[in-house]
Amino acid sequence: MAFDAVFKRETCMRFVDETHNTYILKRIARMRVHSVLTDVVLVVEGREFPAHRNVLAANSDYFMAMFSGHMATTSDKVSVKEITATAMEILLDFIYRGDILITEENVEDVFCGSCLLLLEFVTQSCCKFIQDRLALSNCWGIRALSDKFNCNDLMNRATTFIEENFVEAANCEEFLMLPASDLGDLLIDDEIVIAREQDLYELLLKWVEHNREVRVNYFPSLLEKIRLPQVNPEYFEEIISTDDLVIENPEVQEIISKARQYIYSPTKLDESVTETEPFKWQIPRRCLRTVSVLLTVAGPTCAIYEAESDAWHNISRLSTRHCAGLESMGKFVYVVGGSKEWKRMNTCERYDPDLNAWNIMAPMNVPRSNIGLVALNGLLYAVGGYDGKSPIRTVECYDPKIDEWRFVASMNNQRDGACVVTEGHCIYVISGYDGNNYLSSVEMYDPGTDVWSSGAVAPIIERREDAMAAVVDNKIYVIGGYHGNTFMPTCEALDLDDNEWNFKASLSAPRYQAGVAVLNRKIFVCGGWTGNGLATSSVECYDVTTNTWSMVRSLPTPAAARTAFCNFPRKMIEKLIPEEPQKSGSNLAQQMKHSLSKQGQPS
Repeated sequence: MAFDAVFKRETCMRFVDETHNTYILKRIARMRVHSVLTDVVLVVEGREFPAHRNVLAANSDYFMAMFSGHMATTSDKVSVKEITATAMEILLDFIYRGDILITEENVEDVFCGSCLLLLEFVTQSCCKFIQDRLALSNCWGIRALSDKFNCNDLMNRATTFIEENFVEAANCEEFLMLPASDLGDLLIDDEIVIAREQDLYELLLKWVEHNREVRVNYFPSLLEKIRLPQVNPEYFEEIISTDDLVIENPEVQEIISKARQYIYSPTKLDESVTETEPFKWQIPRRCLRTVSVLLTVAGPTCAIYEAESDAWHNISRLSTRHCAGLESMGKFVYVVGGSKEWKRMNTCERYDPDLNAWNIMAPMNVPRSNIGLVALNGLLYAVGGYDGKSPIRTVECYDPKIDEWRFVASMNNQRDGACVVTEGHCIYVISGYDGNNYLSSVEMYDPGTDVWSSGAVAPIIERREDAMAAVVDNKIYVIGGYHGNTFMPTCEALDLDDNEWNFKASLSAPRYQAGVAVLNRKIFVCGGWTGNGLATSSVECYDVTTNTWSMVRSLPTPAAARTAFCNFPRKMIEKLIPEEPQKSGSNLAQQMKHSLSKQGQPS
């Protein structure tokens, strides 16, 4: 009767074996190793690999097409071309086990094999592995490989790397092997980064001379892709116009004559003209229109550091404020909130580098200092902060198109002095102080849903307030700060792929409320307060590749600065540079010039 009663209460129940899938995979993998019930043998480079048709077809569309449909093969042995035996062994292990170990030694073979067998997970994993290891020594090969297999993401990443390091990449042997069509695409590319337009002419000569007899025929069409009117006139007349390749070719002479007319034309076309031929000849490449500078704000004082002059230059001052938020977005730099004489501010000012002027914009709804200010998808977000009485959890969003602030969803916690960064389509808020406790939690905001989530991202190892944060290569770096009376030099990084924090090399000394900015995978931490209560002018640079910090040029004066990299018009830089700029003696110029080879140097 009791048994019947159970069935009256519950008509059915579902039971799930959580180990079933793993058990089946292991069992089938052992069956392949011992050739149990295998029904096909793959032959690669003379090696035989027993396997199961159903397992192969279930994992790979390549094998699905091979073993099914009207074109299906019924042979017990199948020869597979265009893949190495080593790659086949590794990929079969993945098909049967679901995991793969990619190394620098096997990645190329595995990548090519996964593209052939249409194993998308492995292909994407190889792409990520390769992207993380892009270097001058392999960038051309990776670009060619990704082009061959139509891997657009990897192709774009490799192309961007080459564009940003073009002169150095062109010194590699693979550059001399480029087909003329590929070289032409690069010479016309507006995104390549060079110091001077004539650098491209010298690289073109180098490419031609590698096989002059054949390549001299391509010289006219390739030369025309160089923006000759942007070349230094003296260089144009003394070097280019007198070159044998120019003098001996009537077609090239015509190109030179046309360029000369542009160079000495009394009326120049405006840079805003549409970038189509013939106007494109008249417009400098993107890297030569602006210069990337390090901008700092400390109180009312604003200054920029420009690597070519290796000096700091004062720019227009803004209204006095401390502990404000600073962020660059588009061509503008925004300073928001802060405090003056212990009174919190809601004002917003925007710097226009074209005019060297600050303009008053719409104020926030809530006065706040110590805020996190970030830009995402063309909007500014002011996150948390301190209102003079307690930490706050509200968040405001600024739309520059309508000059208006509006509230969005509030954080789950009040946070003062939290680290706020963006990555992908989300905002991350890390640690900070809620008025009673230093927080370890990380909150993530999705503007698409207007929802904050907690718990999905791993908590930080060391709780801290007024630390600095930056994002490089899908990792969030949190640096310095303090916890109570403990001032911290430590740095830890959250790998967003693994959702795991790990300690990195520490600063040379503790600091908090410093400025932080990223340029080409290097993190610059500028000024701030030290553990002894004094402001510092020192600037440290972190290299994510070597996990090392180095001291670079100091700020003009000790300050708890706010910092950002932004693009300045070259013409404005020239106006700001005095005849004898004041220098302060370190190697920030070398660090930035290494990075700013991507931004260009004056002619």
